[in-house]
Amino acid sequence: MLATASPVPVLAYDIPSAVHTKLAPELVLELAADGVLAGLKDSSGDLGGFRRVVTAARTHPGLTGFTALTGSEVVVDAALALGADGAVPGLANVDPHGYVRLYRLCRAGDWERARAEQERLCALFGLAGVGDPARMGGSSSALGAFKAALHLRGVIACPATAEPQIPLSADEVERVGKFLAAAGLL
Repeated sequence: MLATASPVPVLAYDIPSAVHTKLAPELVLELAADGVLAGLKDSSGDLGGFRRVVTAARTHPGLTGFTALTGSEVVVDAALALGADGAVPGLANVDPHGYVRLYRLCRAGDWERARAEQERLCALFGLAGVGDPARMGGSSSALGAFKAALHLRGVIACPATAEPQIPLSADEVERVGKFLAAAGLL
């Protein structure tokens, strides 16, 4: 099997929105116990399933060193409260300092300020939906918005997305700018 021959640790990536299948927590845990998986990046938004994995990883003697990460932008505080090791949300490309603040607040147990930071990031994540659903899917909208945000912030020189993604219109890019301004990023 490829994973057991890999020179680097292998993590499962649970992203049902892209592959139309949810990884069962039991399968992830079985593969981890067999030494196939070193961890999980869960972008499913299923906190119940994620909790089962995190709890089992913490209590199962054969799962020492298992890494549980969330990729869900809007539940990082909750995932960290459940025992996640960290987060890898796409929106962290747009506001890395916000996610670092959120992580540090959670690790310090300052849940009130962590919740406020998470809510600010949730509002910012609204930029992922600026694309007109009549002409583009969610992936084009989100990727286009992330790139537009990075361009507006001066991080990248070109906000173009690769085909088959549909580019944002000038009005949609302007809406991205409004989300950034509201989040204090412009």
